[in-house]
Amino acid sequence: MNARRLSAYPKGQGDAQLALYLEVPDQGSLPDGWSRTAKYTLSLMNQMNSKMSIKKGEIGHFRKGGSVWGFRSFVPVSKIHDRNSGYLVDGTCVIEAEVSVTDVFPVSTDESSDSFVPIDQSIYKLSDAESIYIRAESLLESISEEPTRSLPDATLPAPSFKDPTVAKKRFNKLISLPLDDLVDSKHEAAMIETLSILGDNLSSFSDDLAKPIMQLKANFPITKQKWRDSVRVKVNGQRSLSISEKTRNLLEVSVKNEKEIKTELEELKNREKELKVQQEALQNDIRRLVKERLELSKQTQQIYALAEDGKIEGNKQEMSKANKNLEDLRSNWESMKFLFV
Repeated sequence: MNARRLSAYPKGQGDAQLALYLEVPDQGSLPDGWSRTAKYTLSLMNQMNSKMSIKKGEIGHFRKGGSVWGFRSFVPVSKIHDRNSGYLVDGTCVIEAEVSVTDVFPVSTDESSDSFVPIDQSIYKLSDAESIYIRAESLLESISEEPTRSLPDATLPAPSFKDPTVAKKRFNKLISLPLDDLVDSKHEAAMIETLSILGDNLSSFSDDLAKPIMQLKANFPITKQKWRDSVRVKVNGQRSLSISEKTRNLLEVSVKNEKEIKTELEELKNREKELKVQQEALQNDIRRLVKERLELSKQTQQIYALAEDGKIEGNKQEMSKANKNLEDLRSNWESMKFLFV
């Protein structure tokens, strides 16, 4: 597939689900019977934790006449708008599409473009694999216009502890978690709620503990935001490095191919020079042989003329001799007749 188009419906199609589709543009320019089978993967990238990126893929048979493949319900829109989810950062979503052509069906004029061609799913050659990386700025204007406020998550249970003692036990468990886990929306909400309860009950703690609790309460939102920002920069950097590496590999392949073509071209040019020398030598031989033939033709013409002259003279002598013989025969006959008359 030399071209493809990724269509996104950020508000869904009536079901509050992000819809993503892959299709072939400008189908009117395709020949009748055009067909491609491709294995494709669509990904909604998590800009805070790449491991949480959502990927879906399948085999699609693209034909002239309106073949569109994709997912009507890729991910709930509410999940994208959750400011802690990592899918919408600074009004921007990142969508990646990877396409690998597995089969290329020949164009046939005997059957219509709408005819169905069975897909042999046992054949995944992954030949002609090519990848496209599409960055959707704001996932269309409509998604960036939506407020980025945190939406309630039905899977998050409401905090059930208000007692400082219970909160302290919960805090001891949360503080032992690595920062990677604390920025998770569930743990983050629990930590904020716990610090709020502890901050309202500082009298239950010694001064040595009360001060760090207040500092952590004030700094935790800043810390988690810096963490998310750094993770986003890291993920984007890794993606850029990945793309740069692929670009470098493509450049190396292009340079190698160009070098091979250049070498082959030089060989052909040298061969052309050799052939030109041989051609010039052949032309010289042709001119020499033509000259020799013309000269020989002149000699042949002269000899032929001489031969013709000699033949005519010989004929005259034979005719003269024949006439003399006839006269002698007539004379002898007359003499013979005289004896009997």
